[in-house]
Amino acid sequence: MTQLIRTATFAILLANGILAQPTATPPAFEVASIKPAAPDARGMTFGFPGGEFRARNHTLKECIGFAYNLTPGLISGGPSWIASDRYDIEAKMPGGTKVTRDQTMLMVQTLLADRFKLKFHREQKEMSVYNLVVERTA
Repeated sequence: MTQLIRTATFAILLANGILAQPTATPPAFEVASIKPAAPDARGMTFGFPGGEFRARNHTLKECIGFAYNLTPGLISGGPSWIASDRYDIEAKMPGGTKVTRDQTMLMVQTLLADRFKLKFHREQKEMSVYNLVVERTA
């Protein structure tokens, strides 16, 4: 009976230890600011100046495209304003360090989910494409 109690106690402690382990937190910017772009703003930029990420005058659809490496034309759904309202994003990398483009994309994904409550799903769609072939000349 004592052996059974010890085994059960050990199993409970082991389960609690496993369940209590922290889950991997998604990479995030140290601090970020998202503001509506000026109505008369011209041009658009994505930049990574020394330990920062900046996006100027971009729609949410374009930011989603950057974050998930998609052309905005492949993104469907959502309210109409995601393709019309423009934003300026300024964000500081963790510790002010330079990170890779892939890491930045993950941080932008986290930022969009946090600030815009972005939720999505992926689906396959049938689309038309052009196939360019080099013609052989005799």
